[in-house]
This record gives sequence, C-alpha cells and structure tokens, in this order.
Amino acid sequence: GKLLLAPLTKGGNLPFRRLCVSLGCEVTVSEMVFARFALKKNPVELARLRKHDSETLFGVQIATNQITEGVNAGRLAHEAGADFVDLNCGCPIHETWKRGLGAALLKKPRKLERLVRGIADGIPIPLTVKIRLGAGSSEAPAHALAEAVENAGAAAVVIHGRTKEARYTKAANWETIGAIQAERGIPVVGNGDILTRYELNDRMGISNAHAAIVGRGALIKPWIFKEAK
Repeated sequence: GKLLLAPLTKGGNLPFRRLCVSLGCEVTVSEMVFARFALKKNPVELARLRKHDSETLFGVQIATNQITEGVNAGRLAHEAGADFVDLNCGCPIHETWKRGLGAALLKKPRKLERLVRGIADGIPIPLTVKIRLGAGSSEAPAHALAEAVENAGAAAVVIHGRTKEARYTKAANWETIGAIQAERGIPVVGNGDILTRYELNDRMGISNAHAAIVGRGALIKPWIFKEAK
C-alpha cells in the first residue's frame, strides 16, 4: 500500500531523498551504484551509499552481472546502513547495456535466476530485483522473469511496465503487472506513469500490486507522496 521512491540515476541523491522524506516518503532507494567501481573505492560510487538519518527504510540499488561482485557490493551497502539491496535489471541506457548490465540481464531468465540466487544467499539483508517487461519491444517475457526472480529467493520484484526498447515512449502496462501479481508469492511492486494520486489509485486498482514506486513523477512533484497519503 506504500508509494516508494524509485532509484533515480543523476536525480535520487541524498538531498533530494531528504526532501521526499519530508514530504511523506517512507521508502527510499539510492541512485544506481556500479558495483565494480564501488568495490574499487570510487568516491562517486561510494557517495551513493550514504544514508541520511531521516531515511527509515533505505535501499541501495546495484548494477552487476557477477555473483561475487554483487555479494561484496551488497555487504558494502549493508555496512553503510542499507536496509535492503535492489538489483538493477531494467536500466535501458547504452552505458549500462553495453556492459551487460541493467536491462541486458533480461535476455536470459535462467542466468538471471542464478545471479539473483547467488547474491540473495550471500548478503545479510533482503534483495529486491527491478525488471522491465523484457529486453525487446516484441517480446515481453516478464512472467518468466518474475518467476525466476522469486525462485531465486528475492524478497520482492519491482516491475516497470515497459520493455527496454520502449524506454519511456509507450504507456506502462499495468495489466501485465497485475497478471504477474496474481501468479507470484512474493510482493510485486508496480512502476510507471504515476503523476497524481488519481493515477496511483487507478494503477493500483488495475494491478492489485503490493505497492507502487514512482520515479519521474517524484522529480516533477516531490510532494506526490503527501498527495498520495
């Protein structure tokens, strides 16, 4: 029933998250952290692990395609105060895609399942996984992806209702999010096209999702959390 703040690359920094918390947000997530660079002590990546005292439920989102790297980055996040880790499997930008990270992980559900299982088993805090409906515009294997994520031991799956190729050009498909919610035993969190409380109520009604997460809507109007309440 909560409205969460999505991880926002180049937007979800600590001051912005503090603003959202002051306006009613109860669950916050860091900007995407490249696990490899964080483990090399890159100061920019390490800064993204910082949590403010006002953030009572804070997750760190990591980008990785290797189990050991993900486990070590997850432990680093835990030491920095994170309450959970989120694995990015939805970022469509070229910088992430060309490295085999983000939405590139959606191409092989079985490989994704092994990755999620390895990280979930190796860190002391819950692991959530953020996916899109698929890597291509013509294929949407989201049902198989969500099943793989649950089988691997993830605590929840966050679903952006678009494919990687669709980027942000088409309306988010909350009907598919709802169909997956009905199939899965772990919480399904829906994402996409929430700018007002009316849209939030509509999307939640369509999908019966466990919760919703907002990204661009919060950048446009960070008081959306107060509005939703």
